[in-house]
Amino acid sequence: MEALKIGGSWWGTFWVVFSVLLTAFVWLNFGKAIQKFISEVSAELKKCSWPWDENKTGFAKYRELFDSTVVVIVSTILLSAIVTFSDFILLKVIGLVTRLH
Repeated sequence: MEALKIGGSWWGTFWVVFSVLLTAFVWLNFGKAIQKFISEVSAELKKCSWPWDENKTGFAKYRELFDSTVVVIVSTILLSAIVTFSDFILLKVIGLVTRLH
């Protein structure tokens, strides 16, 4: 009986059995819906326009993706600088108004 203990405890065995039974229950009751969802997602993803050129190879293939990533990173840095600067200015203005500096 000790050989059935997973991780040296009956709790480990309980959780493994519970997980298997729960997975079986979900699959039996919702299997068709899950398969339909996955097939619909797959069909929609095939319609998407991906940010790379299938005809190119190497780094040139992902040039648009790389450029878009750089734009996002630079925009994030600029926005964080603007927010930080605004916060600093507002802190000083409120400190002057309330004399709590």
